[in-house]
Amino acid sequence: QRVHADRAVLTAALQALPGLTVYPSAANFILFRTPPGQATPWFNQLKAQQILIKNLSPAGGLLQDCLRVTVGTPAENQAFLAALQGC
Repeated sequence: QRVHADRAVLTAALQALPGLTVYPSAANFILFRTPPGQATPWFNQLKAQQILIKNLSPAGGLLQDCLRVTVGTPAENQAFLAALQGC
């Protein structure tokens, strides 16, 4: 239940960011599409801040420009969102 609630909060926060497409999820992760050509630079910026998510963009096709974040603790989710603001 906690993951479901935290996923809803994280999804809403991502949807509020301009330029992102957030896909519905029933899992413990959220898939989102960045503006064209931004997935890998954002992934690298987040990684430099010790925020580890999955870069799916190199797979190409339908996953081009997509990143995937696992729903974490509220503190981890807030750290991710704060770091994402700098991208």
